[in-house]
Amino acid sequence: MPDLQTYLQYNNPNIVVWREGSANDPYLPRVDPLPVINGMITLLEIPSETHKVQIAGLTEVDRNLFLEKKTLEAHEFFVDYANGIVMFQPSHEGRTYSCSYHGRGVILLGASRVYAMVSRSPDVVKTLQEIIDEMMRRLQETNEAIQHLEQVIKQAAQATNQANQASDNANQAADDAKLATEKALYAYNTTILVFKPPVADMKELLNAYPYPQVGWTVQTYKDGMRYRFDGKDWIPIDIFGENIQLVSEFNDGLMSIAEHLKLKSIPLEVKDRVIVFHLPSYVVYGAQDVIAKFPFDGEIIGVDAICGDYGLTETEIALEKSTNLVDWYNVLSQNIYFKPYEYFDDKSAAVSRSKVKAGDMFRLNIVKQGAEIQNITLEVIIKI
Repeated sequence: MPDLQTYLQYNNPNIVVWREGSANDPYLPRVDPLPVINGMITLLEIPSETHKVQIAGLTEVDRNLFLEKKTLEAHEFFVDYANGIVMFQPSHEGRTYSCSYHGRGVILLGASRVYAMVSRSPDVVKTLQEIIDEMMRRLQETNEAIQHLEQVIKQAAQATNQANQASDNANQAADDAKLATEKALYAYNTTILVFKPPVADMKELLNAYPYPQVGWTVQTYKDGMRYRFDGKDWIPIDIFGENIQLVSEFNDGLMSIAEHLKLKSIPLEVKDRVIVFHLPSYVVYGAQDVIAKFPFDGEIIGVDAICGDYGLTETEIALEKSTNLVDWYNVLSQNIYFKPYEYFDDKSAAVSRSKVKAGDMFRLNIVKQGAEIQNITLEVIIKI
């Protein structure tokens, strides 16, 4: 074993947090849905041997019997209560089981106290913390190199675009000069307005002005239409009153100030309704018992969630809908997520089935249960 130069520098000890199991500090009931990996499940806390570990459909094997048999049957499992490890027969590999137990606490190992032999001859030993630090340093160097490459590519693209733009500008300038000359002459012939006295309607206009000139403009006061003679026909150009100013907080217009302010004060949210789900204390994996019935047709426009006590691991919640309490389906394409140590969901939830019919029923389904999370409140906002 080589000399570890940093042996005396480690100051992050192993952390052991135990509950007393008394009335004031009892063991806490837990349900951990976890997969079987390499024939075992590592529980999120150290279980109480007094209360045992329970798994639906399977039977726990006594330690002495396990040491005698050396193997497990398909319906059996063995629990190492000292380390919080549940062992299974290989046929259970990859399956997920909900393990119910009472948690005594946790044992946490510092990364600087986990060692690995990374090479031989000579032996090189590194701690997990050293490996993590080296990985992060190399990742930072890679990111900096990528950023530099992206900047070089961006500068090259900008230079190419500037060269192309300069060429286009030169061609456009020549075309614009020619077009400006043509537009100046056309504008004179098409925009000149010579106002004449108004008449009642088109019939009177034709009688009053039998020989009009280009630009003559006459209004018919029965319909407010304005006509301009373009050298061939009388062309309607606008309707008197279309340019009247709209009402605002400061001026009367097509609506009085009082009416406008009253209308503007009505919030858009008056037609929104909210379904509130509250899950007190610790949540349990799976579909929840609370069911809410919505009495209107509408559309789900958002979901928000908070918790009174944050979880130590990730929590995932599905929002399910049914019309008969038998068939349920998830209305979210992206479920509601709580990240560890967060009181609020990460706002990534997305609604895929937003339509709501009067009488539809809703419930929550805990897809992934975060350790220690409590008192979840979830709001479903529905626009009717």
